[in-house]
Amino acid sequence: MLKDKDYIGISYVSVIKLAPAGRLTNSAWRKEEVMGYLIFFVIVLALIAVLVLLVTQSRTEVKPATALVYNNMWTGQPDVVFPGTGFIVPGIHRILEREVSLKNEAENPSNVNLITGDGIELEVDYIVRRLQVGCPNPEKTTNWEDLKKCVIKAVTIINYSGRRDKILTRIVARLQEALQRRTVNELFSEIDVKTGKRGKVNKEVMQTIETEVNTKLRDDIVTTEWGFWVEIDLEDYNLPIVIRKAREQRSSAEIAGSALKEKATAAGVKPEWLIVGEALSSIFGNRKKGGDKE
Repeated sequence: MLKDKDYIGISYVSVIKLAPAGRLTNSAWRKEEVMGYLIFFVIVLALIAVLVLLVTQSRTEVKPATALVYNNMWTGQPDVVFPGTGFIVPGIHRILEREVSLKNEAENPSNVNLITGDGIELEVDYIVRRLQVGCPNPEKTTNWEDLKKCVIKAVTIINYSGRRDKILTRIVARLQEALQRRTVNELFSEIDVKTGKRGKVNKEVMQTIETEVNTKLRDDIVTTEWGFWVEIDLEDYNLPIVIRKAREQRSSAEIAGSALKEKATAAGVKPEWLIVGEALSSIFGNRKKGGDKE
């Protein structure tokens, strides 16, 4: 039988033998704990690096007086970045137009030939005093939400780079509508197409046409669908081609008549006798030339 001291000895030995095993278990656990922290730290660093890369790549500077239009590639929803710093996320956002001008792009286009209500062709001189993205706003206050909608329309409804030709086409169409409702005698005072008598431009009618065209443009697709604010100044009507030709012919005849009269007065004969004399001289001169050749 074992005595009490033998139990004590066995317990002591067991403790001695088990102690190293306990210390190895704690060390392994600590290694696993440290390894977990390292992996977590690496993952956090990787995430930070990806985030920094995304911010660097997606950061976009928009120039003053311009706007950038983009859409979400997954939803198709368009949006706008106004002057300043914006963020376009690669793989999510797609740029539709990098620079949409917010300035007034006024210009002086070439004259156009249009037809009046009575079929007379006129050469019309006009300028585009306002061609700008935005809603018609006489108070010139900026409503950014409305401006955003107009910018999106200007890019998504039409080809923005081809805006000039499309808008000028609409302006000319409105001018033609206005002129077609009027006769040349309304546009010019004291004009006579048959004799070529030039009349003065009726400024009051011209101003009425200008106002009428600008009002029509506000309700035109150029504004309601394309998002542009367009206004014109009607500068002048040139004389119709038929009147210019009549005037030229009349002026030439008047100049020739005056020269003939002065020549007859200097010769002391009547103008009609001078005409007969010049005709006979021309006939005999031609005969003499023919005889010399023979």
